[in-house]
Formats: sequence, structure tokens, C-alpha cells
Amino acid sequence: MNTRYTALSIALVLLVAAVAPATVAAAPVSGEAVGDVTVTAAPASTAASAAAEAATTTDPSDSIIASSDVAVVRLNASGVPAEADDDGTLLGDEVTVSLQQTSSSVGENESAKTLDASADSEGIAVNATADAVYVAIDLSTATFQQDNGTATAAAGDSFTTTATVTDEATDGENYTRQTTFGVVEPSVNFIDDVSESPAGEVVNYKAATTLAPGTTLTFSLVSGHDAEEGNANTIEATVDQNSRVTVQFSFFTHEADEEYSISVSAEGVELGNTWTGTTVAPETATAESTPTPTETSTSAPGFGVVAALLAIIGAGALVRRE
Repeated sequence: MNTRYTALSIALVLLVAAVAPATVAAAPVSGEAVGDVTVTAAPASTAASAAAEAATTTDPSDSIIASSDVAVVRLNASGVPAEADDDGTLLGDEVTVSLQQTSSSVGENESAKTLDASADSEGIAVNATADAVYVAIDLSTATFQQDNGTATAAAGDSFTTTATVTDEATDGENYTRQTTFGVVEPSVNFIDDVSESPAGEVVNYKAATTLAPGTTLTFSLVSGHDAEEGNANTIEATVDQNSRVTVQFSFFTHEADEEYSISVSAEGVELGNTWTGTTVAPETATAESTPTPTETSTSAPGFGVVAALLAIIGAGALVRRE
């Protein structure tokens, strides 16, 4: 009886093994599969994990990133295993990413800031796809090492970013790529002059910003009577890939010589920008009088005589028909 059960168990194990999918070891990443490394930006309101998941190879690279935003390091490399291996995680094992502050941006009597990215660190996340590895670093929360203490990225810093596909995932070589980016203050500035606006009209104003594409900016237009009543005209605009926004302000309810102020805000960002202006009376176009055209006669000399002769000939033809 035991022999029968043992044979049945062995047969069942063999059957399960036959139908179970085989685990295929990932092929080593070759040097040709490792491209360049770039840095792009994600809005401050985006978590590092969401920024890493949403990043794509079509995202434009940025040489400057606002200190409030998320820097997304993109290593163009295909074949890097997405899952964690037996010894640890992808980031810090098969792939390493580090930031080293450039000497030109280090302050006097200060040491350079450094960061070795790790997936279990606050403000850092990693995502590997078929053709790239993305490491998102929230510049406002990620912890850098400096001297014997810690620091965060600040406006004026610049960093050399080093990304390496290590021999844990390759054919025994370390493939390293580098790029550099600078950190700037988050800011919004109007390209157009907003100090004067036509009363009773709608105006489109353009603004430039250092904030990441996709950031939602909220503009508030407040006039004198709005301030007294606690009202504001609020407009939202999204930063495009060229770091620009177009904002449509309505001055329909404004009269000429009325003062107003414009402010802007964004989630997770301290801006504090305020602009002031005055409405002006819209220019009235004066239509020029158009002279009445003089009627021109189309008759030619002798036309009446010719018409009379034709009438007589026609009458004669009718008489002959009868």
C-alpha cells in the first residue's frame, strides 16, 4: 500500500514539474545595450515612486531642475532585470546611481554633497522597463551626505550623475555613464507685461517657469473691489514641455484705472510671486469715412439710334412672318 502511494506521489510531482513554467535566467547585459544617461524633472506634487513609474524614454532631458521638484535619472539600457535578486534590490546591486556635487558649486569652507541612491531611502524610487531604468530622486526630501552630517539639494548646487550597470547584470564588465544637471530656485515670471490690461476685455498672458512640465500653476486675479469682498478670479494652467504656460485673464468686470494684483501658487512649492497693475480704457478704433463712388454711365454716343434701327428691323421681320 505504501509503495502504491509513494509511486503516485512521485508521478504527481513529475506531472507538476512538467507543466510548471521553467525559470529562465536573464541574459547578461552587453555594452551595446547600455546607452546614455539623462535627467528629467517631475512635478513637486508627484511622489518619487509615481515619477519613476510614469517616466518614459520620450521625456525631454533637463539641464536645470527646481529644488522643489523630482529629478528622474534615466539610464537607457535594455535587458536589465526588473525584479530584485536573491542578494538585495536592483538599485545598488545590478544598477547603481550616485550624485556628486561639482567642485564649482561647493561653497567656501564647505564639503561636497553626495548621494548613493538606494530604493529604501526616503524620496527615492526605481523602476526598470524593457529599455530603460528610472531612478526618481525627490530633491526636497532625499538625504545627501555632507561632511559628517546630512543635507538636501539647494539652489545653486550642480551634480554629476553617475549611473552604472554592474557586473552583477553584465558579462563581467561595469558600464558607466555620466551627465550633469543644476539645481535652481522654483520661479514663475511673466514674459508679457502685466502692468496694464484693457478694461472689459479678455487677455492671454504667457509666463515662463523653472518648474517641471506637468506642474499645475494656480493664478489668482484680484482687483480692488474683489479684495474688499474677498473674491478672486482663479485660473489654472499646466506647464508645457517648453516650460511655458498661457493664462487667460478676464477683465470684463473691471473699469478703467482700476488696480489689480496677480499671484501664483503650485502644490508643494513656495513661490510667493505677486504682480500689480492697472486697467486702462481699450482703444477705440475710428472708422475712416469711405467716399461714395460716383455713378458712371455705361451708355455710348449713338446707342439710342442703333437701338431704334434694330427695333424697326425686328418689327419688319415680324410683319413678313405674318
